Amino acid sequence: MVYISLFTNLIMVGISLITHFVTYPSFKLIKSSSFSEFHKSYTNKMLFIVAPVMILELISSLLLVNFDKSDNNLEIGLLITLMLIWLLTFFIIVPIHNKLTVNYNKDLNQKLIKYNGLRTILWMIKLILFIGFCDYLTANFH
Repeated sequence: MVYISLFTNLIMVGISLITHFVTYPSFKLIKSSSFSEFHKSYTNKMLFIVAPVMILELISSLLLVNFDKSDNNLEIGLLITLMLIWLLTFFIIVPIHNKLTVNYNKDLNQKLIKYNGLRTILWMIKLILFIGFCDYLTANFH
């Protein structure tokens, strides 16, 4: 379970970095007449890629919390960070995407970039916590 959780976290950091620095800033280059069609296609394709990884990340994180019997709380920190990511995603970022699907708006795109930056930082914090968790496991359970 540890490897699955680490793997999914690494994938989401990579996807989030590419999305933040390449994809979202590129939205402004798409003609407004074709943006809605492009955006629907983009979000559907990303959902197909990201949803299974995020679900697997959640399941593996829940299993880590359930089965880890160590005296530290790093796995709780991992899960709390992941919950913040999910809240940010589904209550802020997805609604912005829904609005952008209807009509491109420069200010909304800037908000999307800003909030995705926060989400990217949270995924990187989770990765750092996870490395600490793996270090703890290696030091105490060999």
